[in-house]
Amino acid sequence: MPKPSFLPVHDFMSLRTLLRKFDRFRRNKTKGLTKWLMHKLGNSRHLVPERLGPDQVRRILIVRNNKRIGNMYFMLPFVRQTLASYPNAKIDLMIISPSQAKVFANLGLHEVLISNFAFATAWSFLKTMLKARKTVYDLLIMPHSSSSDTLICAFIHARNKVAFWGEETSGIFRHAIRQEPDSPHAALSALTLLKGPGLPEVKPDPTLELSEYEIRQGDQIAQQLRGDARYCFAYFRGARGAKVIDDQTWRNIRAEFDRAAGPGVRWVEILSPDVTQALEPDTQTYQTSDLRLLGSVLRAMDLFICADTGPLHLADASGARCIGLYNATNPLHYGCLNDQSINLTEIDRIDAKSILQKILRSP
Repeated sequence: MPKPSFLPVHDFMSLRTLLRKFDRFRRNKTKGLTKWLMHKLGNSRHLVPERLGPDQVRRILIVRNNKRIGNMYFMLPFVRQTLASYPNAKIDLMIISPSQAKVFANLGLHEVLISNFAFATAWSFLKTMLKARKTVYDLLIMPHSSSSDTLICAFIHARNKVAFWGEETSGIFRHAIRQEPDSPHAALSALTLLKGPGLPEVKPDPTLELSEYEIRQGDQIAQQLRGDARYCFAYFRGARGAKVIDDQTWRNIRAEFDRAAGPGVRWVEILSPDVTQALEPDTQTYQTSDLRLLGSVLRAMDLFICADTGPLHLADASGARCIGLYNATNPLHYGCLNDQSINLTEIDRIDAKSILQKILRSP
C-alpha cells in the first residue's frame, strides 16, 4: 500500500498565503457589489430623510443577535438608557435565544423577540422576521455592528435606522452615526447612538433588575452557605482559552485572601457543567442553572472572584462585590462596571489586604 503523501511545510504555508491573497482579492472586487446589494435591501419606502425627535418616536426595536450570555449583560446599560431616553415609546428587543430573555426581565420592555437565528431553527427565525415586519418602527437601532444583524435590519420596516457608520451598514442604516464611540467599553460604546437634541444625559446603569423575591431568595441561600463564618468569599474557575487561570494560581489567590482576612473565612466554589469538582475537596460548593438566582446569591456574598467570563459580568450586574481577574483581556473594554467591583490585571501580585479594606467598606 503506498504511503499517503503530504505537502511539505513550506508548500503548505505558500498555499495558505495564496488562499489568503485570493480571499482578499475576492473581497476587494465584490465590495462594490456588496454595497449595491445593501443599498437595494435597505431602500425601504418607510424611511424618512430626517432623524425623528424623541417626541415623534413611539415604537423602537433594538436588534442584538449574539450567542454569548456575557454580551447580554453588557447590553443592560444600552437598554436602560433607551428606556430612559424614550419614556413614552414602546420598546422591543430582538435577541437570539430564549434563555437570554431573563437578562432583561423587569425592565419595562414592551416585547422581547427571539430570532432563533440559526440554520437548524430557520423556520422559527422566519416566523420571527415575519412578525417583526408587521410593525413599522419609528426607530430601529443596531448597537453593535454585525453582518447578520445588518441583514436582519434590512428586512424590518422603520422610519429611522440607526447604527455606527460603516461601508456595510451605510446602505441599510440611512441615519448612521459617523461619530466614534465615547467609550471603548463593550457595554458603554453603543450609548453614543443615543445622543442628540432632546435626548437626556443619563448616567449608565449596568444593573440587572432583580425582584424583591429574588433578592430575599439569594440572601437566604447565601446565609446557609455562610453558616457561622465571619466572611463568605465565592469564586469561579471557569473560563475560555487564554483566560483560564491555572489551579495553583487559584490556590495562591485563596491563600493570599486567607492571610489578609484572618480566621473566619468560608470559601464557596461556584460549579458549572464545565467545572464539576471543587479545587479543594473540603470546600463548600454551589451550583444552579438559574442565572438570576446565581446573581442574587453572589450579590449576598462578601466577595466574588472570577476571570473575565459570563458569571463575572452576571455578578457585577447583580451588584456583587467582584474582583475581576484580567490575565488575557483588557478591563478598559470588558471590565466590571459597578462601584463595588475591582478589576485586576497583575493577578500574580494581588494586594489582598488593601482590596479587602476597600471592598468590604462598600455598602
